[in-house]
Amino acid sequence: MKMKKQRKLPTPDNIIGNFAGRPVRVILVVLSMILILFPLYWLLTSSFKVKAEYLANPPVLFPSSLTLDSYESVFGKDQLFNNFLNTMIVAAVSTIISVLLGSMAAYSVARGKIGKRARKYFGLWFMIQKMYPAIATAIPVYLVMRTLHLIDTRTALIIMNTSFNLPLVIWLMMGFFEQLPYELEESAMLDGCGFTKRFFYIIFPITKPGIIASGILAFIGAWNEFLFAVILSVNKSKTLPVVIAGFITDRGLEWGPMAVTAVITLVPVLLIVWAAQKNFVQGLAMGAVKG
Repeated sequence: MKMKKQRKLPTPDNIIGNFAGRPVRVILVVLSMILILFPLYWLLTSSFKVKAEYLANPPVLFPSSLTLDSYESVFGKDQLFNNFLNTMIVAAVSTIISVLLGSMAAYSVARGKIGKRARKYFGLWFMIQKMYPAIATAIPVYLVMRTLHLIDTRTALIIMNTSFNLPLVIWLMMGFFEQLPYELEESAMLDGCGFTKRFFYIIFPITKPGIIASGILAFIGAWNEFLFAVILSVNKSKTLPVVIAGFITDRGLEWGPMAVTAVITLVPVLLIVWAAQKNFVQGLAMGAVKG
C-alpha cells in the first residue's frame, strides 16, 4: 500500500503571509515597534526637557532644548545611591533564594514518587498562588513584620519578594525538569549519586537556560515590586519604585526628576536582559513545551 503523504500543518507565518502581503506585514511590524519604543522615547526625552516643556499642554513631542537640570537634581540627593543599593540587594538576594529553593522544590515534584495527576495539581496550585492578589495580604504582612521588628529593613522586602516569586519559579522549572530524559539520572544512580548530588552536579547545570529565564523573571518582579516596598519601608530600606512614587506631591508631579529616576531604574534591567537574552529566549522556549 502506498503511504499517504502527511499534510504539513500551516505555521503562523504562513497564515499571516496568506492573509497579508509583505507590505502589510512590514507596516504591522513598524507600528508594533513604534508602540513599544515610543514610551521609552518619551521617558528619555522627558528626563532632558526643560520644566516649561515637560509641563506644556499640548505635550512637546520633540524638545527644542535639552538640559541636565533634572539629572543634577536627582543625583544631588544623598539617598539616591542608598535607594539603588536597596533595590539591587533586595532583587538579587530574593532572586537567588527563589531560584535555588524553587528549583529544588520543582525537581522534587517533577521527579518525586507522586502520581501524574498529583503533579498537575501541584502545578495548578503554584500558578494560582502567583495569581493571588498581593493586596489581600497587606495588613497581615504588615502586622507580622511589625511584631518581628522588621519594618524598614531589607530583610522584610527580601522575605516578601521571595515568597511571591517562589510559585512562579517552581511552576516554570517543573516544565524544564519534566522534559529532561530520565536516563541521565539512572546513569548517575548507577554511579552511586544520591538525590542531592544528582540535582546539583547533573540536573542543575543542564537546565541553565531555564534557570536563567526563571531568574530574570524573578529579578524583574522583585526589582519592580512596589506594594510591599511602600508598606514596609519608611526611609532606610526605600527602593527605587517607592522613590518614583514620591515625586507625586500635593504641589503636582515633578515630571523631570521622576523621568530621570525611571531611567535609572530601567537601565540595569535592560542591561541584564540584553546580556542574557540568548539563554533567556532559549529558556522560555524550552519551558513552553511540556509533556
